[in-house]
Amino acid sequence: ILGFFLLIDGLIYIIANSGDRGESRRKRRLATDKAAAAAELAIEKIARQDRPLQKLSVNDYIDGLLASAGSKTPRDHIYVSMGLYAIACAIVLLIAGSGVPLVLRLVVAVVFGLIFPIMQLKGQATKRLARFIDQFPDALDLVVRSLRIGHPLATALQTIAREMPAPIGAEFEVVARQIVYGKTPAEAIDALATRMPSPDVRFFSVAVQIHHEAGGNLGDILSGLSKIIRSRFQLSRKVSALPAEGRFSAYFLSAFPVVMIVAMNTLQPGYYD
Repeated sequence: ILGFFLLIDGLIYIIANSGDRGESRRKRRLATDKAAAAAELAIEKIARQDRPLQKLSVNDYIDGLLASAGSKTPRDHIYVSMGLYAIACAIVLLIAGSGVPLVLRLVVAVVFGLIFPIMQLKGQATKRLARFIDQFPDALDLVVRSLRIGHPLATALQTIAREMPAPIGAEFEVVARQIVYGKTPAEAIDALATRMPSPDVRFFSVAVQIHHEAGGNLGDILSGLSKIIRSRFQLSRKVSALPAEGRFSAYFLSAFPVVMIVAMNTLQPGYYD
Protein backbone atom coordinates (compact mmCIF):
# COMPACT_ATOMS: atom_id res chain seq x y z
CA ILE A 1 0.00 0.00 0.00
CA LEU A 2 2.81 2.38 0.88
CA GLY A 3 4.50 1.66 -2.45
CA PHE A 4 1.23 2.34 -4.30
CA PHE A 5 0.81 5.74 -2.63
CA LEU A 6 4.45 6.63 -3.32
CA LEU A 7 3.95 5.71 -6.99
CA ILE A 8 0.83 7.91 -7.23
CA ASP A 9 2.65 10.78 -5.51
CA GLY A 10 5.57 10.45 -7.93
CA LEU A 11 3.28 10.48 -10.95
CA ILE A 12 1.49 13.58 -9.68
CA TYR A 13 4.84 15.34 -9.14
CA ILE A 14 6.04 14.46 -12.66
CA ILE A 15 2.80 15.63 -14.27
CA ALA A 16 2.72 18.87 -12.24
CA ASN A 17 6.29 19.77 -13.19
CA SER A 18 6.34 18.58 -16.80
CA GLY A 19 7.06 21.00 -19.63
CA ASP A 20 7.42 24.61 -18.54
CA ARG A 21 4.61 24.62 -15.98
CA GLY A 22 7.02 25.34 -13.15
CA GLU A 23 8.40 28.28 -15.10
CA SER A 24 4.88 29.45 -15.87
CA ARG A 25 3.97 29.42 -12.19
CA ARG A 26 7.12 31.40 -11.39
CA LYS A 27 6.26 33.99 -14.03
CA ARG A 28 2.74 34.32 -12.61
CA ARG A 29 4.23 34.99 -9.19
CA LEU A 30 6.62 37.55 -10.69
CA ALA A 31 3.67 39.32 -12.31
CA THR A 32 2.46 40.28 -8.83
CA ASP A 33 5.79 41.93 -7.92
CA LYS A 34 6.88 44.65 -10.35
CA ALA A 35 10.31 45.12 -8.75
CA ALA A 36 11.10 41.42 -9.02
CA ALA A 37 9.83 41.30 -12.59
CA ALA A 38 12.00 44.29 -13.55
CA ALA A 39 15.04 42.66 -11.95
CA GLU A 40 14.34 39.41 -13.79
CA LEU A 41 14.07 41.27 -17.12
CA ALA A 42 17.35 43.08 -16.47
CA ILE A 43 19.05 39.77 -15.69
CA GLU A 44 17.87 38.31 -19.00
CA LYS A 45 19.17 41.33 -20.91
CA ILE A 46 22.58 41.14 -19.21
CA ALA A 47 22.78 37.44 -20.01
CA ARG A 48 21.94 38.06 -23.67
CA GLN A 49 24.88 40.46 -23.99
CA ASP A 50 27.24 37.49 -23.62
CA ARG A 51 25.63 35.64 -26.56
CA PRO A 52 26.89 37.26 -29.78
CA LEU A 53 24.77 35.07 -32.03
CA GLN A 54 21.57 36.26 -30.42
CA LYS A 55 20.05 39.48 -31.73
CA LEU A 56 20.11 42.25 -29.13
CA SER A 57 18.27 45.51 -29.71
CA VAL A 58 19.72 48.89 -28.76
CA ASN A 59 17.13 49.26 -26.01
CA ASP A 60 18.09 45.89 -24.52
CA TYR A 61 21.78 46.80 -24.67
CA ILE A 62 21.18 50.11 -22.85
CA ASP A 63 18.95 48.40 -20.27
CA GLY A 64 21.65 45.79 -19.68
CA LEU A 65 24.27 48.49 -19.11
CA LEU A 66 21.96 50.34 -16.72
CA ALA A 67 21.37 47.12 -14.76
CA SER A 68 25.11 46.34 -14.63
CA ALA A 69 25.84 49.87 -13.41
CA GLY A 70 23.03 49.73 -10.85
CA SER A 71 21.66 52.97 -12.25
CA LYS A 72 18.05 54.01 -11.77
CA THR A 73 18.24 56.43 -14.72
CA PRO A 74 15.49 55.79 -17.29
CA ARG A 75 16.62 54.66 -20.71
CA ASP A 76 15.08 57.75 -22.34
CA HIS A 77 17.38 59.98 -20.28
CA ILE A 78 20.40 58.20 -21.77
CA TYR A 79 19.17 58.98 -25.27
CA VAL A 80 18.60 62.63 -24.28
CA SER A 81 22.11 62.85 -22.82
CA MET A 82 23.52 61.44 -26.08
CA GLY A 83 21.84 64.24 -28.00
CA LEU A 84 23.01 66.92 -25.56
CA TYR A 85 26.62 65.69 -25.63
CA ALA A 86 26.55 65.63 -29.43
CA ILE A 87 25.21 69.19 -29.59
CA ALA A 88 27.74 70.47 -27.05
CA CYS A 89 30.63 68.81 -28.87
CA ALA A 90 29.41 70.18 -32.22
CA ILE A 91 29.28 73.72 -30.80
CA VAL A 92 32.83 73.44 -29.41
CA LEU A 93 34.17 72.06 -32.70
CA LEU A 94 32.38 74.71 -34.75
CA ILE A 95 33.99 77.43 -32.64
CA ALA A 96 37.45 75.99 -32.10
CA GLY A 97 38.03 73.75 -35.12
CA SER A 98 37.82 76.24 -37.94
CA GLY A 99 40.54 74.47 -39.93
CA VAL A 100 38.72 71.11 -39.95
CA PRO A 101 36.07 70.31 -42.60
CA LEU A 102 32.51 70.84 -41.40
CA VAL A 103 31.37 67.29 -42.21
CA LEU A 104 34.23 65.79 -40.21
CA ARG A 105 33.41 68.01 -37.22
CA LEU A 106 29.77 66.93 -37.31
CA VAL A 107 30.72 63.24 -37.56
CA VAL A 108 33.07 63.57 -34.59
CA ALA A 109 30.35 65.30 -32.58
CA VAL A 110 27.80 62.56 -33.32
CA VAL A 111 30.26 59.77 -32.50
CA PHE A 112 31.23 61.50 -29.25
CA GLY A 113 27.59 61.96 -28.29
CA LEU A 114 26.84 58.28 -28.86
CA ILE A 115 29.94 56.83 -27.22
CA PHE A 116 30.48 59.07 -24.18
CA PRO A 117 27.29 58.07 -22.24
CA ILE A 118 27.99 54.40 -23.01
CA MET A 119 31.53 54.75 -21.66
CA GLN A 120 30.17 56.46 -18.56
CA LEU A 121 27.79 53.54 -17.92
CA LYS A 122 30.58 51.01 -18.46
CA GLY A 123 32.80 52.92 -16.06
CA GLN A 124 30.03 52.90 -13.44
CA ALA A 125 29.54 49.17 -13.98
CA THR A 126 33.29 48.53 -13.54
CA LYS A 127 33.41 50.55 -10.31
CA ARG A 128 30.29 48.79 -9.01
CA LEU A 129 31.80 45.39 -9.77
CA ALA A 130 35.00 46.39 -7.93
CA ARG A 131 32.98 47.41 -4.85
CA PHE A 132 31.04 44.15 -5.07
CA ILE A 133 34.26 42.11 -5.14
CA ASP A 134 35.62 44.03 -2.13
CA GLN A 135 32.48 43.16 -0.15
CA PHE A 136 32.25 39.57 -1.37
CA PRO A 137 34.52 37.90 1.27
CA ASP A 138 32.42 39.47 4.06
CA ALA A 139 29.29 38.10 2.39
CA LEU A 140 30.83 34.62 2.22
CA ASP A 141 31.73 34.79 5.92
CA LEU A 142 28.14 35.75 6.70
CA VAL A 143 26.88 32.78 4.69
CA VAL A 144 29.31 30.45 6.51
CA ARG A 145 28.16 31.67 9.94
CA SER A 146 24.51 31.27 8.98
CA LEU A 147 25.08 27.74 7.68
CA ARG A 148 27.01 26.69 10.78
CA ILE A 149 24.23 27.75 13.13
CA GLY A 150 21.76 25.69 11.14
CA HIS A 151 20.11 28.13 8.73
CA PRO A 152 19.40 26.96 5.16
CA LEU A 153 21.25 28.57 2.28
CA ALA A 154 18.21 30.59 1.17
CA THR A 155 17.96 32.19 4.62
CA ALA A 156 21.68 32.98 4.59
CA LEU A 157 21.31 34.75 1.24
CA GLN A 158 18.36 36.75 2.57
CA THR A 159 20.53 37.80 5.53
CA ILE A 160 23.12 39.23 3.15
CA ALA A 161 20.41 41.15 1.29
CA ARG A 162 19.07 42.52 4.55
CA GLU A 163 22.26 43.40 6.43
CA MET A 164 24.94 44.32 3.88
CA PRO A 165 25.15 47.65 2.00
CA ALA A 166 24.93 48.19 -1.73
CA PRO A 167 25.94 46.96 -4.21
CA ILE A 168 26.22 43.46 -2.73
CA GLY A 169 23.05 43.83 -0.65
CA ALA A 170 21.03 44.87 -3.70
CA GLU A 171 22.38 42.00 -5.80
CA PHE A 172 21.63 39.40 -3.14
CA GLU A 173 18.17 40.89 -2.72
CA VAL A 174 17.59 39.96 -6.36
CA VAL A 175 18.91 36.46 -5.59
CA ALA A 176 16.56 36.16 -2.60
CA ARG A 177 13.60 37.32 -4.68
CA GLN A 178 14.35 34.76 -7.37
CA ILE A 179 14.45 31.98 -4.79
CA VAL A 180 11.14 33.13 -3.28
CA TYR A 181 9.52 33.12 -6.72
CA GLY A 182 10.56 29.60 -7.64
CA LYS A 183 14.24 29.34 -8.63
CA THR A 184 16.63 27.08 -6.76
CA PRO A 185 19.56 28.72 -4.91
CA ALA A 186 21.94 27.22 -7.50
CA GLU A 187 20.01 28.82 -10.39
CA ALA A 188 19.72 32.18 -8.63
CA ILE A 189 23.44 32.30 -7.80
CA ASP A 190 24.30 31.26 -11.36
CA ALA A 191 22.33 34.31 -12.53
CA LEU A 192 24.32 36.40 -10.02
CA ALA A 193 27.54 35.11 -11.60
CA THR A 194 26.18 36.28 -14.97
CA ARG A 195 25.44 39.78 -13.66
CA MET A 196 28.74 40.01 -11.78
CA PRO A 197 31.38 38.50 -14.11
CA SER A 198 34.08 37.63 -11.58
CA PRO A 199 35.98 34.36 -11.05
CA ASP A 200 35.21 34.53 -7.31
CA VAL A 201 31.46 34.68 -7.90
CA ARG A 202 31.76 31.89 -10.47
CA PHE A 203 33.59 29.72 -7.91
CA PHE A 204 30.78 30.45 -5.44
CA SER A 205 28.22 29.44 -8.04
CA VAL A 206 30.04 26.20 -8.82
CA ALA A 207 30.33 25.33 -5.10
CA VAL A 208 26.61 25.86 -4.58
CA GLN A 209 25.81 23.86 -7.72
CA ILE A 210 27.95 20.92 -6.52
CA HIS A 211 26.35 21.09 -3.08
CA HIS A 212 22.90 21.18 -4.67
CA GLU A 213 23.60 18.08 -6.77
CA ALA A 214 25.92 16.00 -4.59
CA GLY A 215 25.73 17.40 -1.07
CA GLY A 216 28.72 18.06 1.16
CA ASN A 217 29.80 20.64 3.72
CA LEU A 218 29.13 23.92 1.94
CA GLY A 219 30.21 25.98 4.97
CA ASP A 220 33.78 24.63 4.91
CA ILE A 221 34.04 25.11 1.14
CA LEU A 222 32.90 28.74 1.33
CA SER A 223 35.14 29.40 4.32
CA GLY A 224 38.14 28.23 2.31
CA LEU A 225 37.05 30.32 -0.67
CA SER A 226 36.78 33.41 1.56
CA LYS A 227 40.30 32.87 2.91
CA ILE A 228 41.71 32.47 -0.60
CA ILE A 229 40.03 35.69 -1.80
CA ARG A 230 41.31 37.65 1.22
CA SER A 231 44.83 36.29 0.73
CA ARG A 232 44.78 37.31 -2.93
CA PHE A 233 43.55 40.81 -2.01
CA GLN A 234 46.34 41.12 0.56
CA LEU A 235 48.99 40.01 -1.92
CA SER A 236 47.67 42.34 -4.63
CA ARG A 237 47.70 45.34 -2.29
CA LYS A 238 51.19 44.49 -1.08
CA VAL A 239 52.44 44.30 -4.67
CA SER A 240 50.83 47.69 -5.39
CA ALA A 241 52.41 49.26 -2.28
CA LEU A 242 55.98 48.05 -2.85
CA PRO A 243 56.67 50.08 -6.05
CA ALA A 244 54.73 53.13 -4.80
CA GLU A 245 57.92 55.05 -3.94
CA GLY A 246 59.39 54.35 -7.37
CA ARG A 247 56.20 55.48 -9.11
CA PHE A 248 56.10 58.70 -7.09
CA SER A 249 59.75 59.43 -7.94
CA ALA A 250 59.07 58.83 -11.63
CA TYR A 251 56.04 61.14 -11.63
CA PHE A 252 57.91 63.84 -9.69
CA LEU A 253 61.01 63.78 -11.89
CA SER A 254 58.89 63.78 -15.06
CA ALA A 255 56.80 66.75 -13.96
CA PHE A 256 59.60 68.79 -12.37
CA PRO A 257 61.09 70.28 -15.59
CA VAL A 258 57.68 71.32 -16.90
CA VAL A 259 56.72 72.92 -13.58
CA MET A 260 60.04 74.78 -13.40
CA ILE A 261 59.67 76.14 -16.95
CA VAL A 262 56.17 77.42 -16.19
CA ALA A 263 57.30 78.91 -12.87
CA MET A 264 60.33 80.66 -14.36
CA ASN A 265 58.33 82.06 -17.27
CA THR A 266 55.79 83.37 -14.77
CA LEU A 267 58.33 84.93 -12.41
CA GLN A 268 60.79 86.16 -15.08
CA PRO A 269 59.19 86.17 -18.54
CA GLY A 270 62.46 86.91 -20.37
CA TYR A 271 64.71 84.47 -18.51
CA TYR A 272 64.78 81.66 -21.10
CA ASP A 273 64.95 84.14 -24.00
